[in-house]
Amino acid sequence: MKNVIKMGFVMALFLTALVANAADSKLSLSVRSGGKLVNFSINEVKNVDVTIATKDKEVLFSERLKSREGKISRTYDLTAFPDGTYFLEAATGSEIATYEVTIANNGVIISEKAVAEVYKPLLNAKDGMVTVILPDGKAPVAIKIYDENNVELYNGTVARTTKFDVNSTTAKNVTLVMTYNDKMFVETIAAR
Repeated sequence: MKNVIKMGFVMALFLTALVANAADSKLSLSVRSGGKLVNFSINEVKNVDVTIATKDKEVLFSERLKSREGKISRTYDLTAFPDGTYFLEAATGSEIATYEVTIANNGVIISEKAVAEVYKPLLNAKDGMVTVILPDGKAPVAIKIYDENNVELYNGTVARTTKFDVNSTTAKNVTLVMTYNDKMFVETIAAR
């Protein structure tokens, strides 16, 4: 009985901290009492890709959610998941946030803050110039640029915001493959 009371107290503190933290961000995760249900909601985005994976990065579940009036809400039932540690990843147009989810003793605990946040490079194309704006400048970004026929136009690493001249290609679109912080981002944009 003492363990049940302790667990209830810990969960109440955890949820209070999580809700307080959610006030500062667009993403909210909470655990419904009495089971393995996780409530997920995010505001001010058009769509979000949600993935649940194991410690070994094996994807167990993945889906793309689209917003209705700028808000996305979903409840995930993790009853079928065995005890262990998992990672819930939410990827929006500008960032990827990863939360640790621990399932134990018929309950779920979610990390209060994201265990990893990666901001995606931003792209801008105008008059044959493609600008890659790096989000944090902390890590070098490996970039490959391809035309519509998969001809490589550029292959290198940059450490700051960089402009690329793609006027030499007749392609209408170029594809950028950008890798940093163990994440790969692929974007196809108009070259002109």
